[in-house]
Amino acid sequence: MMDSLSVGERLLLCNSYARTFELFDTMIEAPTPEERVRLFLEWWNACDDPWAWRSCLAGVLRAALRDVCLRDLLQAPERAWFDALDPVILVYRGCEAGRERGLSWTTDVEVAKHCARGQRVKNMRPTLVSAHIPKVHVLGVFLSRKESEVVVDPRRLRRLTALEPPAPWDPEDFYAPPHKREARKRTGVLGTAA
Repeated sequence: MMDSLSVGERLLLCNSYARTFELFDTMIEAPTPEERVRLFLEWWNACDDPWAWRSCLAGVLRAALRDVCLRDLLQAPERAWFDALDPVILVYRGCEAGRERGLSWTTDVEVAKHCARGQRVKNMRPTLVSAHIPKVHVLGVFLSRKESEVVVDPRRLRRLTALEPPAPWDPEDFYAPPHKREARKRTGVLGTAA
């Protein structure tokens, strides 16, 4: 069995962007499929920008979930939420254009709209899509950030559909003096650049 303290220390030593690779590497080293999935469920929300590692992570999870049941490894709130989902789930993703087939999706379109514009890094070409995913191809469930997040096998997405994206970021949103930004918010102008 892996020493969870050394795993935790290893992952905590990384910034959130480098942590995605370290998580993948740690998952590969885990001796059992159950430990691989548990590591992912514990650390995924502490990782940023997983795009480059999406196929690798999906592959490890896909293989691990052939031997263990995701539902059995979820905490009680996530398990109850997951159980209530339909066999085929309507999911949404907000992202930079070109990154539509990522791992992280949500069942809440408002969360996806927020993600489309970016969070820590602002997306210059916000994109909003919907898709259907069979429940058996969900690789993880995360409720802790109130994002109704499901991590999916991107190869199994069905009926990927572009939706109306939010307006791109306007440089004025960042560079205007605070009193002008507040005035733009009040008038509904913030983030509505042509």
